Amino acid sequence: MMALVYHGTPLSPREALIAAGARAYCVSFFRPDSVNDVEAIAPFIMYDNGAFSYWMQAVRAGVDPMDAGRLDWTPYYEWLADRLFRPGRWAVVPDRPAAPSQINDGLLNEWPFGTSRGAPVWHMDGPLDRLARLCERFDRVCLGWIGDTKREPVGCDAYRRRMDEVAALMGNSWHPLHMLRGVAVGGDYPFLSCDSTSLAQNHHRYRLRLFAGTADEWSGVRAYADKLERLAA
Repeated sequence: MMALVYHGTPLSPREALIAAGARAYCVSFFRPDSVNDVEAIAPFIMYDNGAFSYWMQAVRAGVDPMDAGRLDWTPYYEWLADRLFRPGRWAVVPDRPAAPSQINDGLLNEWPFGTSRGAPVWHMDGPLDRLARLCERFDRVCLGWIGDTKREPVGCDAYRRRMDEVAALMGNSWHPLHMLRGVAVGGDYPFLSCDSTSLAQNHHRYRLRLFAGTADEWSGVRAYADKLERLAA
């Protein structure tokens, strides 16, 4: 089964997003620049809370990693309230990246939109029994890999050893799982979906400058998005 790929945004300029066309997108509360255009064209939308970005912003400012990150998620919930309950839309439940499971379990209790429209994150260095509990409670769960992105990226040997343990837990019937930043392994496991920021980061390389100022200028973006989605097949 092919995992549905959610492409991260924003895509700039707007013409690049329009050229990419109607497909699944991820909009972060940290960078919601493209949200109106995405909502106008996308049949599937994943809303991300941006917790990791807020956390990194605080860490770079010198805050202790254990204390870093957004504490009040009320603005995120207000942002979601008028847009979440439409077909094909769901959102990532907030957490604190460096916090212990007990704190993040507490944040689950603040989530106001039920278990079918929200997906909590299980950080893959956490206890397997927490993943099992999240699967019992929510219709979809996100997996977040914790390895160094350069030395131990998603798909490395350590990742696959951990996924062997996840597979043993899932057995023959996998709970709907979303692999965060996981397009490279989207087809290797029975994930329901995954996401990628490659389109947002690299789409300028696929700009057809020969056709500058015409409708074909950004048509290469569409071909690149298709290529990324085939990786998850």
